[in-house]
Amino acid sequence: MAPNRLSLSLQSLVVLTTCVFLFGMGQFHRAAGAVVAPVWQDQFALSADQLGFVISVIFIVNIVAQGFIGTLLDKYGPRIIISLFLLILALGTLACIYANSFVGLVVARLVLGLGLSVGGVGMYMLLARNFHADQFGFLNGLMVTIGGIGGLAATYPLAFVIDRFGWTNVFIGLSIFTACLAAMVFATAQKEPKESDTAPQPKISFFSLLKNKNLHPILLMAIVTWAPITCITGLWGGPYFKAVHGLSLNETGAFQMLFFAATMTSGTVFGLIDKYTHISRYTVILTASAISVLCLAALALADALPLYVAAALLFVMIFSQQFYVPLIAQLRDVVPDAAIGRASSLYTIVAVAAIPAFQTLFGIVIQSTNTLPPETSYQYAFGGMALLILIPSLIYAVLPAAKNPV
Repeated sequence: MAPNRLSLSLQSLVVLTTCVFLFGMGQFHRAAGAVVAPVWQDQFALSADQLGFVISVIFIVNIVAQGFIGTLLDKYGPRIIISLFLLILALGTLACIYANSFVGLVVARLVLGLGLSVGGVGMYMLLARNFHADQFGFLNGLMVTIGGIGGLAATYPLAFVIDRFGWTNVFIGLSIFTACLAAMVFATAQKEPKESDTAPQPKISFFSLLKNKNLHPILLMAIVTWAPITCITGLWGGPYFKAVHGLSLNETGAFQMLFFAATMTSGTVFGLIDKYTHISRYTVILTASAISVLCLAALALADALPLYVAAALLFVMIFSQQFYVPLIAQLRDVVPDAAIGRASSLYTIVAVAAIPAFQTLFGIVIQSTNTLPPETSYQYAFGGMALLILIPSLIYAVLPAAKNPV
């Protein structure tokens, strides 16, 4: 089927702007960990495993919240729920500056993670309900690109302002901005139209979705979509460049900004491939995951890699990991409209659950090999990540529902 042209009205522009901010806020807070991690490690005297837990705990509460986020969005609509959770995000951001210990920081990050939990599902629901299915993959990729400015802002710009003004002042400003964003969403987003009583929709539970064989390969690959990206851009990229290549905070922030440029560029590239080419999503997903594995394998096996070679390999890996754009478009095609909210929540549960696992396991490898040179420790960690992506990809390749969903 030829894709329809994208026609924009005032309401659709409001929807797209809301989606950009939702994605951008999520990207910012997930990426900020790599910049604030060294600061918090020094201020709170955190070990490597404690640091990994503090940064990744937002994803743990995100997983727990996904069980009811889809239901809340279906029942009350994106306008109220998105605004409410953005206010919670503002509160969690502000709470970080009052933490005076490891436990206090964990509690603040838990509240922050709860606020972030609405972002992805809310964006997918807004796109699915306001645009034709043929546009979903392209628009999702476009949101990744434009909303990626939020992640970009959490790299060198964040490092720069923290260096100049201190991280507590920066977090106060972020809290105020988030509260203003919540007010803007509530004021501009339209109320949900009332459903017709003449044709009631059948109830679709999480359990019934789990029995859908077409979702199984999608959920399998969800394990290795966001987690490898966030493991590098949201936490261990910063410590890697500091420990192995001796970079300063500002220099590390510059490379992290480059990596987020990769996510922004690739979002549109994968979206355009999905919209304008006849290459199957199955082929795109497997090709991209293979490239990612090869880049990580090179980082694991090659000794004394020059700084720019290592950075280039991480850039290509992060670029390739955006295969989640066609993967989510595939999810949109295999579930009924009435199940978009819950299916997106289910996908998010799986994808987000993998993030703290990847970040914590990476930290455990670094901690357990701390008697070795830093470069060797990170080689082991990169090799483990390559295997974690390779195994689900091989299973996905042989599943009939991945290539030919019915």
